[in-house]
Amino acid sequence: MLLLCIAAVGLSMVPSARAQLTTADITGLVTDQQGNVLPHATVTLTNLGTKESRQAQSNGQGEYVFSFLLPGHYSVRVEAQGFRAFTVSDIGVEAGDRGRADAHMIVGSASETVQVTAATPLLQADNATVSSSVTAGAVVDLPLNGRNFIQEVQLVPGANEGPGNGLTSGQRPDDRRSTNGLSVNGQDDVLNNEIIDGIDNNERIIGSIGVKPSVDSIQEISVQTNNYAPEIGRTAGGVINVITKSGSNAFHGSLYEFFRNDVLDARSYFATTTSIPQKPELRQNQFGGSLGGPIIRNKTFFFGSYEGFRLVQAVNPYTSTVPDLTNFDSINSIGGSSPDDLIQAAITNGSLPAVNPAPGSGGTYTVDPIALNYLKLFPAPNAAGSNSGVTNNYVSGGNKTQFSTTVDARVDHSFNSSNQLYARFTYNNVSTYNPAQLPVAGPNALAGVIPGGGRYNFSGDATDVAYGYQVNYTHLFSSQLVLELKAGYTRINNFSTPLNYGNNVATEFGFPAGTNNFNTYSSGLTVAGISNFEDLGDGAYVPLQDIDNTFQYAGNVSYTVGPHNMKMGAGLIRRQARNVQSASAVGYYSFGLSTDTSGYSIADQNTNVLASMLIGAFTGPGRVYNLTPPDYRSWEPSVYWQDFWKVTPNLTVIYGARYDVFTPFTEAHNHISNFNWPLAQTLSADNIDSALQVAGANGASSTAGIATDYSNFAPRIGFAATVQPGTVLRGGFGMSYFPGNYTSNADLKNVPFVSTYQPSCESTLAYYITTSHGVSATPVCGTGGQGSTSTQTLSQGLPVPSAPFVAGQSPDLASLSGLSFNAENPKLRQGVVYQYNLMVERQLGAAVATLGYVGEVGNHQPQVLNNINLPSPAGPTAAQSQTYLLSSVLPNVATVGYYDSEGVSNYNALQASLEQRLSHGFTLNANYTWSHVLDDFSGLSEEGDQGYGNADPHNLRKTEYGNGDNDIRNRFVLQSTYLLPFGKKLTGFKKQLAAGWQFNEIFAIQSGKDFSVENSTAAGCIVPDGLAAATTGNCAHPYSGSEIGSPGNDRPNIIAPFHRNSPGKDEWFNTSAFEGQTIGTVSNQARNQLYGPSFRHVDISLFKNFPIHEALDLQFRAEFFNLTNTVSLYMPNNNSGDAQLGNGSFGQLTNVDPNYTPRQIQFALRATF
Repeated sequence: MLLLCIAAVGLSMVPSARAQLTTADITGLVTDQQGNVLPHATVTLTNLGTKESRQAQSNGQGEYVFSFLLPGHYSVRVEAQGFRAFTVSDIGVEAGDRGRADAHMIVGSASETVQVTAATPLLQADNATVSSSVTAGAVVDLPLNGRNFIQEVQLVPGANEGPGNGLTSGQRPDDRRSTNGLSVNGQDDVLNNEIIDGIDNNERIIGSIGVKPSVDSIQEISVQTNNYAPEIGRTAGGVINVITKSGSNAFHGSLYEFFRNDVLDARSYFATTTSIPQKPELRQNQFGGSLGGPIIRNKTFFFGSYEGFRLVQAVNPYTSTVPDLTNFDSINSIGGSSPDDLIQAAITNGSLPAVNPAPGSGGTYTVDPIALNYLKLFPAPNAAGSNSGVTNNYVSGGNKTQFSTTVDARVDHSFNSSNQLYARFTYNNVSTYNPAQLPVAGPNALAGVIPGGGRYNFSGDATDVAYGYQVNYTHLFSSQLVLELKAGYTRINNFSTPLNYGNNVATEFGFPAGTNNFNTYSSGLTVAGISNFEDLGDGAYVPLQDIDNTFQYAGNVSYTVGPHNMKMGAGLIRRQARNVQSASAVGYYSFGLSTDTSGYSIADQNTNVLASMLIGAFTGPGRVYNLTPPDYRSWEPSVYWQDFWKVTPNLTVIYGARYDVFTPFTEAHNHISNFNWPLAQTLSADNIDSALQVAGANGASSTAGIATDYSNFAPRIGFAATVQPGTVLRGGFGMSYFPGNYTSNADLKNVPFVSTYQPSCESTLAYYITTSHGVSATPVCGTGGQGSTSTQTLSQGLPVPSAPFVAGQSPDLASLSGLSFNAENPKLRQGVVYQYNLMVERQLGAAVATLGYVGEVGNHQPQVLNNINLPSPAGPTAAQSQTYLLSSVLPNVATVGYYDSEGVSNYNALQASLEQRLSHGFTLNANYTWSHVLDDFSGLSEEGDQGYGNADPHNLRKTEYGNGDNDIRNRFVLQSTYLLPFGKKLTGFKKQLAAGWQFNEIFAIQSGKDFSVENSTAAGCIVPDGLAAATTGNCAHPYSGSEIGSPGNDRPNIIAPFHRNSPGKDEWFNTSAFEGQTIGTVSNQARNQLYGPSFRHVDISLFKNFPIHEALDLQFRAEFFNLTNTVSLYMPNNNSGDAQLGNGSFGQLTNVDPNYTPRQIQFALRATF
């Protein structure tokens, strides 16, 4: 037998771009020595791992194709009468590849063989999708902090980490698991499509991930970023498809433990005082193993993995304001002082009248025992602070703990060469505790109560449990006709609770039983919001429970005829989502009279506020409670068709189309309602009630009047042309539709299913103290239609939430106090992106260089406005007379949150990459992205203040179109691994010492994140003579009371260049360049014009491999994250004081990006066999 060995065959062995989700194709052209096609040649394909074989024949054009191949390594053998057999001994394919193995037949005996040893070039010669592949080797070997595979995906061209405090960051109560943050091509991190083994893996409420398999169970990750294949939908960002490992005929496995300790780490950037530990505590262990192999050789295989994770980590320190030592001693009766001393001090200051002015008081003040219980929660100051120690005088840290378990299992079975099936199971269980801002109570506080502090820090316990099942079946009718069926079920249960959850602390404090704590969800401690001090009590928006059930079914057929490889399919997803969340389940009280602070020093202000609280003078009670947590339901049917048309051997045209429907939410019991904002503006006081549409009542549909969008037809077309050997030109255009995720304004939670108790009133005592100074005050609760008679004193507690009316009855909205609505456009459209790209690729030896343009335009993208019930700015003279738009028909309505679909975006990028797979022990992946994104909506993931901070919520296109929140202009990433070539010729101990070393690194650098300068208070607004002074933080809408009130911050005018030649952390930009605009007007500052400092980090790892046995290796690892200990300062773009005109830290860099950590070092032992 004649054996011809060819080292490489160039383009004849090229796998293309990611055309499929979880499987691959191998295709080829059979020709003779003169280049004539050979039909009817027999082609045999064999999986080298499982020995599964398939056969096909070349068609009339000499072409053959094998579809639905699992990622792995295969051999190809081609036989034809009168020719030598042609064999490709090893061709590797990854998910989505369309590998080519062209056979050039030589005349001769069939017993002779032409054998080709194929490398796996990277040229994408048959597809127009812009994509990247992350191999199992990269996921396992590269230094990934916490072994989180998402961090590797963040490094592909066009991608970055996303917002550090976004919904997918792991920092929010919605999902406490390790970060899944990923922004692709300027899109928000909640607009990606997460897929595992080809089925949906999305959490539907916030747009996060479903299950997260362990790194050791991942075969590869395919990432599509532009012009997706038609079988891909429901995304505007990236498509992240995780392919899990399957077993083979050989047993393979691993055992490992990764260890980290703060002894090895650098100190925190903020560790500059004795109150802050120089090194935050860190104890982290990550351990587990995997095993795969045959159950029945050549037929049934298994693979499984387990991973445990244990973390104890100090959080970044909090700086808080607590009572100074004098007031602390008075509260706790230390050193002969008493709470009465506080009252007497306030009388001396003049904030409290010498005689109690409230009727029935007898002229004396008494300490309210409930208020005293609250004040005793404050710890003693432990820091020097500022303003002579009366502010910022308490520094705390505390430890975050997180324990998790991950289990993965997969079984593959081949009934015969025509029928294959596999089943997969993935399980995650994560328990997290986030410490309080005020973790330790004072010495005389009620035992076991945690003070809290930081109402929106979301401290407390969280459990995140997710599991997913999947079954895939493939049937080959012939080599030209293949059927694939799949089904899956995913369940996610995320449950976050406040610090004192499960204990009726409010009742123990003295509130009447069954009022503040009236059920389990309202357990804990009612919030006390105290002017000048940290809040006391449990946080807002928790407890929070999101339960997602996803049932999905899909099927597709692949058919090859002539030069066409066609695929068509359909899918159906059934979503069930329960959301248990109230804005303030346990309720709140506000403390701090206007007469406590006006005209006093900071020290006296603090004393006065504590004294008025001590006697029970609250300025506002409230509670917003969801009476019936909604059980949402929706459907997502889809169909698609695509064709790979091999027009010529050097030109492939890919075209197809996709159609999606995303039905609006219904509720299992019709417990949703929508406030029809467009309709409300056309109604009068006589018929305004009809704007509230309750599902299934009074003729409203089960979707509460939200229409289904049936217009989601998405054509896609592309081409790939080999213009010369080693050079490919490809490009394409496509559309993709995506559903809007749940947001606070799209959740359809309104009356009668929500109890809103937010009266504009105050306690009896607060009213009479304020009016005794000749200052106007809000009414006493229970008078003038304000609130309830049960809230005039703390001892009466809060009213128990109840439905204001029964669904189906006339709501009589005008009779309800303190109303606010969450409204959704009844004609809501699904978002769509129009994507296009043109790329050129050139093979350079073992590497491939890619350079191209990537662009996309978004339309009908989600817009979330926290308040649309505002008129447009009207100029200085008209501003003070403006009122809420609905004030004439619903004077009791304040805010109307609105969810719309009129957002637009525009992304343009130059993307370049250089990639080399393993060659001579070296791999390289480098990429650079220059990009610019523009849009007119705030980041959905960070739930920004759109609608509060906007100058004109009715004209966002004009006032808000500017640099997007994810506008990162430059980003460069370099990844490499190198098997060091030392010691190959040595023997014995010298070889053990010198050989087996491997070096791996990740280097990333990017330009800074953009931000806007905001007005911190409307006191900075320019007020023309004769007009009242502005009273809130928005110059465009500056008035409160019955007129315009807006708690957000709009942008001031730019009056000079804001760039500095030498920016520094003490003054990053020219702070003199900004000035509050004239009230009632829009400023000249466009959105996100300023940029923060650049970021960079270097992560490296060094391995030493010790061969123990022919099939057993032991590996020692040392990994260094942020090797240079580079701090990543940034300017947060969401009401950060550093970027607020008038704030004490205006222009300073005082924040570290949450994606940053100081240098951390990790050691590991890993055994593989």
